[in-house]
Amino acid sequence: MSSTTPSDAASTVSRAELIRALRVGRIVLVDVLSPESFAAAHIPGAINLPVFDVARRASDLLPDRDAAIVVYCGGPT
Repeated sequence: MSSTTPSDAASTVSRAELIRALRVGRIVLVDVLSPESFAAAHIPGAINLPVFDVARRASDLLPDRDAAIVVYCGGPT
């Protein structure tokens, strides 16, 4: 997984990189789908932060501003 800073463009993380990073606790994994979709299926360890709640809840759910964050969704929300 390549290192990113806030000024970097978004990058893609491979499945293998994601698994390694999750195992060692190097990332915060954020699922931006609806709470209903999250409840039906999500990657273990992910935090649910629906797109429509990002502005309101991100600072509460993601307090470490230096943490590496990986965001995923299953399609349009």
